[in-house]
Amino acid sequence: MANKTVEKISPDAFLNEMNAINDKAKDAVIDLLNKQGNKCYIAVPDWEDECEGDDGDGSELSIFGIGLDDDDEICIAAVVDNIGYGHGPDDFPQEWTKATELYEPDYCAFHRFVANNIDKAMTKEEADELADKYWNGNGCDYGKYDWHDDCICNGLIKVRLDGKYGFINKDGEEIIPCKYEKVERVSIGMAKVKSKEGWGFVNENGEEIISCKYKDAIFSNGLAIVRSKKGWGFVNKDGEEIIPCKYEEAYAFESGLSLVKSKEGYGFVNNDGEEIIPCKYEDARGFLFGANTAEVKLNGEWINIDKTGKQVTEENW
Repeated sequence: MANKTVEKISPDAFLNEMNAINDKAKDAVIDLLNKQGNKCYIAVPDWEDECEGDDGDGSELSIFGIGLDDDDEICIAAVVDNIGYGHGPDDFPQEWTKATELYEPDYCAFHRFVANNIDKAMTKEEADELADKYWNGNGCDYGKYDWHDDCICNGLIKVRLDGKYGFINKDGEEIIPCKYEKVERVSIGMAKVKSKEGWGFVNENGEEIISCKYKDAIFSNGLAIVRSKKGWGFVNKDGEEIIPCKYEEAYAFESGLSLVKSKEGYGFVNNDGEEIIPCKYEDARGFLFGANTAEVKLNGEWINIDKTGKQVTEENW
């Protein structure tokens, strides 16, 4: 490999370059919002879409709104994210606040938020209404619920009624009924839920797409890793058990293969349930981060194998 000359840069020069990039991102945010006319506010009260920030006093913030105020300066709407760790919801103003009140505003993150949601640009009045719902629950029917989450995730809010959990939308409509022992936040269009029978998954319409019958369930790379009385296996989004629940251990797919363990040892299966590499190893590490080889332990010795199970060395990787 040819030697490459790397240009050296001092810490001060590097910091200056980073500050210059942040300043350019700030100008780009102002320019994007100015082009929207009177619709120069964006509010997306959704946990997965928000930016991070802090006020310099230890309060970690989720920023769900960005706009231009009457002074043509960037302002934000945010909630305190680390409530319960010596901080409360009132530690940061529940009103549109100039971004300069933050400790080192990340305008690059602001630009990503604005650019990704520019189609949602709205007037100040519309943004106020959304922010008010997020801060105070105004317009949402929280009255009958024992508890509600402060975060909106994929448009849904976790609520509890008579000890059971479900989800409502931002208008207070109950989308996933309060009938579950436990629920986890919605992601990739599904929520993990637990009934008396076990864990499963429902979609954003409240339909149970993977039956609540498993001792545990984790969704990864388009498949649910589930555990029944017989062991671990895999279920697809249609609820079909594509890899039988027969393994002592099962891990998320990496490079098209999942590391599994049977009574005989560790091996690898594909997403059709075929044991491409037999379960015969004493220990193993998967094909991590797109690697073409995996480390396995055989007869007390660690070796590398390819995706066919053939042993490889550094010379023939």
